[in-house]
This record gives sequence, structure tokens and C-alpha cells, in this order.
Amino acid sequence: MLNRLVIRNYAIITELDIDFSNGLTIITGETGAGKSILLGALGLALGKRADGKSAPDDSSKCIVEAYFTLEDDSLNDFFEQEGLDYDRQLICRREIGSGGRSRSFINDTPVSLKLMQDITSNLIELHHQHDNLALQSKNYQVNVLDHISGSITLLSKFQQGYTEWIKSKNELQRIRELEQSSARKKEFLQFQIDELAQAKLTAGEVSSLEETQRMLEHAEAIESVITQLQQILQDSPHSVNHQVSGLIKQVQHLVKAFAPFEEVNQRLEAMRLEIQDLALEATRMEGPGGNDPAKLSRIETRLNQLYSLIKKYQCMDESQLIQIYDGMLTELASLSSAGETIQAMEKRIATLYADLVSTAQQLSAKRISGAKKFIPKVITLLHELGMPNAKMEIEITPLQEPSPSGMDDIQFTFSANKGMALQPLQTVASGGELSRLSLAIKSIYAKEAQLPTIVFDEIDTGISGEVALRMGQLIAAMSKGHQILMITHSPQIAAHADQQFHVSKITSGKKDISAIQKLDPKQRIQEIAKMLSGDPPSSAAVKNAESLIGSVKKK
Repeated sequence: MLNRLVIRNYAIITELDIDFSNGLTIITGETGAGKSILLGALGLALGKRADGKSAPDDSSKCIVEAYFTLEDDSLNDFFEQEGLDYDRQLICRREIGSGGRSRSFINDTPVSLKLMQDITSNLIELHHQHDNLALQSKNYQVNVLDHISGSITLLSKFQQGYTEWIKSKNELQRIRELEQSSARKKEFLQFQIDELAQAKLTAGEVSSLEETQRMLEHAEAIESVITQLQQILQDSPHSVNHQVSGLIKQVQHLVKAFAPFEEVNQRLEAMRLEIQDLALEATRMEGPGGNDPAKLSRIETRLNQLYSLIKKYQCMDESQLIQIYDGMLTELASLSSAGETIQAMEKRIATLYADLVSTAQQLSAKRISGAKKFIPKVITLLHELGMPNAKMEIEITPLQEPSPSGMDDIQFTFSANKGMALQPLQTVASGGELSRLSLAIKSIYAKEAQLPTIVFDEIDTGISGEVALRMGQLIAAMSKGHQILMITHSPQIAAHADQQFHVSKITSGKKDISAIQKLDPKQRIQEIAKMLSGDPPSSAAVKNAESLIGSVKKK
């Protein structure tokens, strides 16, 4: 149950600290005093999205803390799975800083907003004013039926299968479209592959051919220089080697007579060795072997072919061209196997569809069974709420194809008056009728879901008098098994409270702020009297309030 709610700097609430008890808690006050703002703050602590109105100004931080006592250890495994320390005393805290930056905590441990929502959804449910109108939505009706019939797990299984089925169908469509457009592409790819295959590409070929081309273009000059090297260095009678060797002999003969010749001799010996090594290298050189126009022409033709392909396919070199060629082979193989892929996909989709239909049939059966049990309970409650002739059915019509919510078209039909045919709920129910129907459904759902705490924000819209008194009786009965918090303008409902708070708006300095007060028995009588006749209440209204509270206590 919700034990305590602490709010700081939320909208017109500067600071509130409220303790709650079991049973039925009623919150009353003038319109605009901040009653719904109170629930908006509670929603933050439950993981609801924050809006720009959370903090009253950029300099203050909005903080909301909701204190819960867990009645059992059913969430222990979930906490352990999420890496959270489990304690039956649970504090959910939300902080909204300047700029809208939000932080969420469970027992002082930072958590994601999604995790906070998952935890608090097991503890409390908020019913806002607009939820009555939501009952007219077919999606909401499906959601109600699935919760009441216990079909949520089965629905989740169906939706997972549905998502996979749709994904596979879309992929099959993409592959079919690809196959249809691939015939011309395959032909063009094959042409390109043949062109590159005929080129017999080899990595490094261009640089090698360019080197040979340069050598052949200077063949005669190269051969001439090689010959000159051999002759000048060593082969001719007047070669450099012969001349240096003769000079060495003369220097060696005079070394003892002229000491500086010692160093000269050493350097000449080194020179002779270098000349001999260079001459040997020249002898080993293999030049182009003379002018060969035919060979040069073949190389230039090959280079032009490679240059043309590199430019055509927008490559840097032949190595990149080879990579493109390999990619083309892979793509062609993929296009060629499209037919096999389509067959495999069709078999998979057929299997997925069969499984989906099977799950949908189970889901339909569970919904039909749940609806049969649900409808009598709703009608009984509607009779208790002053609608003796109310009728309701849930029409479940099979669909030909799966939809995101199953293979059922679900329609809540309703009639409030005797002799009137059942019609879709969204076309016939008034505001007061929707309020009573919504409460009846919530009452049944609360028992099924075993929610500890339920919050109603003006679920009594459009009702008054005897009907409001009966609604109060039903809500009071619900509070025997659940903690109920309710915002109301109805004195007949407020009279059933186990505790009552009054919300007011007061001026503090230059701004209005919201304040809340727990009412004692005398203050409750005065507040309900105001709700009956206005402020200040008449003596007759005070007596009516005393009588109203007294009659409720007797029951």
C-alpha cells in the first residue's frame, strides 16, 4: 500500500508531506486548488513522463517520493533479476532538474524510467478523468478484455509471432521485387564479370609493365651505356682499371722514398677494388637486349587495357579492380540464388502463419470464456449503480487475417434503457453512464489483478444524488480489499471516506501555492456540508452532512 507521499516544488505545490492509511481516502477541494496536480506528482514517482510544468521555475528541483509497504515477497525474484536490493519498505523517488533532466531511484538506487514503471505497475493503478472516455476506444476495450480474461501472456506470445510474421512477409516482398528487377542487372553484371575475367587481372601488374615499358623505350641507350661501362672500367687496354693498377705499382715503388704515398696507395687500392666490383656488376647487367618494337607495342596495349578498366570502374589501381570483380561474383551468386531464398522464405512464412493462427485461436477461446464470466458481473454492478435496465455484451467476431491484437474484432455494446437495442459503446453511453461502467470494470479488474492500491481521479463525472451514493457504497466495498484514493466533488461519495483530505489554494507572497489538510470528524462534516450547499454551508446542509455520514457508518 501507499503509506506516504512527499512532494517538493511541483507546479503550484511548494512542499507537501502526506500520510495515507488503508481503506478509502477521499480528497476534495475547489476546482483548480491542485487535486489533480497532486496525482500528477504521484505519477512522476510511478515513472510517468515529466512535462515542462514539473518545476515551478528553472532554479528549483522538483522531488517526489512515494513510500510503499509491500504485502508479500512476490516481487523479490524480479528485484534480484534487476540487481536491486529487496525490502518490503519501498521508496520510489523522482527528481526533475532545471531543463527537464530527470532521475529515478528505487530505494536510493538509480534506475531507468522503464524499470520504475515495471515495478510500480504491480503496486498501484491510476485512473484519470479521461480514462472514462478511453473506454470508448476499441484498443482500450481489447486491453480491458485481455486483462479480465487473463490473456495478457498469450497476447504477448501472439504479438511476438505477429511481429516476426510481418517482418518475414516484408522481407519476402523485398526479395521478390529484387528478383523482378534483377534480370537486367544479372545480365549487366555478367557482362562486367566477363570483361574483367578476360582481362586476367594480377595484382602489381601495372607497375611491373610500366617499368618494362620505360626500359624498352630506352633500350639502345641502356645497351650503349652498359657496353661503355664494361669497356671503360675494365675491358679496353686503356681502361680505368688498367690505369689505376699501373699507377698503384708506381706509387708502391716510391712509398719508402716519399711517405705521403702510403695513404695514397691505400686509397688507390680501395678505388681499384670499387672499380673491379663495378665492372663485374656491369658485366652481369641484363639490358633489354636491344630495340624490340613488337614487345613494347604489346606492353603498351596491355597497359592501355588496364588503364581503361581502372578508369571505367573508378578504381585507384588494379588491386582495387580485383576487389570489385570479387564483389561482382558475390552479388551475382546472391541474385542467382534469389529463387531458392524465396522458396525458403515462403515455407518459413507458412509455418509462422500456422503458429500465429493457433495462438490466435487459443487467445480467442480465452477471450470468449473471459467475456462470459465478465459480463454478468458488470451488469450486476451496473444494476447496483442505479441502472436497472442496463445491458452489455462483448461481441467477438473472427477476422480473416491476423491483426496486431489477434484475429478478433472486439466491440463492447451497451444499452442503458429497456427496449433499446445494444449499440457500440462509443455511440450510446453518456458521461454518467461511462463513469459507472468504468467503475464497474475497474472494480472487477482490481480483484483479478490483486492490485494493492487504486487511485480514482473524478471517476464520478456526470453522476449525483442516489447514484452517487450507490457509487460510494461500491467504492467503499472495494476499499475492504484494496487501498483506494479518490478525488471527488460528490458529497455522497466523500461521506464513505475512512480518511479525508482537503486541498486548497492559498496566496503566499507573489504566488499561489497548493496546501492539503487532513480533516478531523468535525471538519469533515463542514467540508461535506460545503459540497452540498456552498461556502459557507447552511445549518440545513450541516445537518444533512451529519445525517449522510451517519447513514454511511450504519451500513
